[in-house]
Amino acid sequence: MLQLIRRVLGRSTSQLPPFDFARNRYRAKKHWPPNLRHLTEKQQFRFERKYKRRLLLASIKPEWNKWTKIVQWSLIGFVLVWGVFFHEFATDPMNPRPGEEPFKEFRAWMWNGVRGFWTHTATSTGPLPSCASQRDRATLE
Repeated sequence: MLQLIRRVLGRSTSQLPPFDFARNRYRAKKHWPPNLRHLTEKQQFRFERKYKRRLLLASIKPEWNKWTKIVQWSLIGFVLVWGVFFHEFATDPMNPRPGEEPFKEFRAWMWNGVRGFWTHTATSTGPLPSCASQRDRATLE
């Protein structure tokens, strides 16, 4: 437990000398990065092809791609549903035809379904939710 606390709080300075690459006992078989000027054109091409492939394989992240797609499609769906059922197009200053609601029928259908969802009868006389616009209220009442 004490070692864990020491590790969390920070390590003391190392007693080992800094690593000296010139005195390394285990030499690398190949010098890295290679000098492309000393390679033939064929060796350069093979080298580039090999490391492009390795880089591509190392950069594939299936879990990241999966969750990115899920988040993107969720945001697209949210914006579409919000735009169709809740956005006030009549009062939007960017609307090319002011005062016009393009999805009035869909909204009326949705609010009729919402009003009838918690009732036992087919017709309901309860108030609309507060998020329903004034135009939706006038259409449904």
